[in-house]
Amino acid sequence: MWRFIREMARGDLVVVPYGSNFYVAEVAGDAIYLPEKSSEDSAYRRPVNWLNAKQPIPRAYAKSALISRMKVQGTSASATDLLDEIRECLEVASSGATPSFHSDFQSSLVERALNELRHGRIDSFGFENLIKNLFRSLGAKEARVVPRNQDKGADVVATFLVAETFPLIVAVQAKHWQPEPPVDRHVIDQLVSGMEAEAADLGMVITTGTYSDDAFVPLRSTWKTPV
Repeated sequence: MWRFIREMARGDLVVVPYGSNFYVAEVAGDAIYLPEKSSEDSAYRRPVNWLNAKQPIPRAYAKSALISRMKVQGTSASATDLLDEIRECLEVASSGATPSFHSDFQSSLVERALNELRHGRIDSFGFENLIKNLFRSLGAKEARVVPRNQDKGADVVATFLVAETFPLIVAVQAKHWQPEPPVDRHVIDQLVSGMEAEAADLGMVITTGTYSDDAFVPLRSTWKTPV
């Protein structure tokens, strides 16, 4: 326990495994020696501030390296190299989310794909064709990129058959943008014009960028179809 007693400083984090859970605390003071506690596990104590409202965190929330480090028994193990993972566990626990390998893997793939779309070898024409091909892979009976000289607000139009009978036309505004500037209300108005020109039933804005607050606006009474 030398590391815990002598080497740790105020503000350092302590991970305390407990069954299928663990707790995280922040060191708040120097170690003290209590002779009357020597018959218990240790006569040394350190004041701490329990994080996560002193609520347990499931071990399943931790990544493999931290899980492995918590298997050490009978002594303390350094986890200085895992501080980011410990803080991540605290953030996840406070958010109420339930992490898993599947969700982490999916998020990682989305992040890598978005980075490639923003900075890779693709332009606005390639982005529109990517969306067209995506719709086809999702079962669209027809998907086409609207030529620029015929573009009235819809860049891609796809037709799906509901119950193999009823056509559903989807119009898309495709914005191959960086995070700034964000998609704003003007783009939404362009989409509405494109929906009207293509007699679309559904409108979508697909972007590699972000959205401004004014992009999220109530439907105008003149809009006949949802956006």
